[in-house]
Amino acid sequence: MPPPHRPLHILIGNDPRAYREALVVAFRARRPEAEVVAVDPVELDAMVARYSPALVVCSALTEAVETRVPAWALLYPDGARLVVSSVAGERKTASDLDLDELLSLADRASA
Repeated sequence: MPPPHRPLHILIGNDPRAYREALVVAFRARRPEAEVVAVDPVELDAMVARYSPALVVCSALTEAVETRVPAWALLYPDGARLVVSSVAGERKTASDLDLDELLSLADRASA
């Protein structure tokens, strides 16, 4: 018998809070099968340990996110107008990232 299906976990732990909550609503609408959780950035490492997410969206990159999460997106680090993303250790930097690109990161990480 195959192992039970593990749901796709996505943690949204960026600031500001309103932006974080908007991303959660958007992810839930586009990936209803996924477990999408809003996380206060100070609790991000503990939630990474708890959920083992496929994707984390954050505004500050921690060692736990960088080393334990298959895909992550760092939004506007230190207020800079750029986004850094990573899937399986392959980093990319862009001036912006839309919702479809964030969803693609999650899909690639869970494949």
